[in-house]
Amino acid sequence: MLVEDDLDWSNGLQVYFSNESCFEIVSCVDSMDSCLSALNHITVDIVLMDIILGNAHATGLDAALEITYTHPNIKVIMLSSLEDDDEVFNEAFLNGAYDFVYKNEFEQIPTIIANAMNDQDTKYGPRLKKLVYDKKKKLLNAYDIALLKLILEGKTQQEIADLNSVSLSAVKKRVSRILEKFHWSRSTKELANKCYKWGLLE
Repeated sequence: MLVEDDLDWSNGLQVYFSNESCFEIVSCVDSMDSCLSALNHITVDIVLMDIILGNAHATGLDAALEITYTHPNIKVIMLSSLEDDDEVFNEAFLNGAYDFVYKNEFEQIPTIIANAMNDQDTKYGPRLKKLVYDKKKKLLNAYDIALLKLILEGKTQQEIADLNSVSLSAVKKRVSRILEKFHWSRSTKELANKCYKWGLLE
């Protein structure tokens, strides 16, 4: 499956891969929602995932995490035109990506797909995933983990305050500190969900 919202790139990659005898692109979609929906109906071994999908709340990184969490047998190869962005590169592997390819090096993709199909480990993937996981794990103490678990359960900040016999202000401050640690600008529930799927709440 190819997930790419740039029509020129989508068409270009399909033409480039049309002569490949070892694999076939069976589906092309342009968003995270379309990708996840399609995976409920078709079977694929590999997803080629563009990092920038034109939706700040549903990037290719988000999609990679959802795919590798719900479909662990599918390998996700990230495609990016971003260069020298270590944070994106590292999070891609934390989110379960098999490998990462810059678009100007797209000729490498057939070889990477072949390696993925043969379950060959990538040079950096497993090591980077562990390094980024360990770094993020250190950001959370036991209270942070308990708090994120309650948020994930759907508890409001007032309910959390009541459960822990603390003030609402104390809970708000703790939540703010967690968001700052992760440089997170989206909802706390989304962060809690990511931390859960990263394995940080175990």
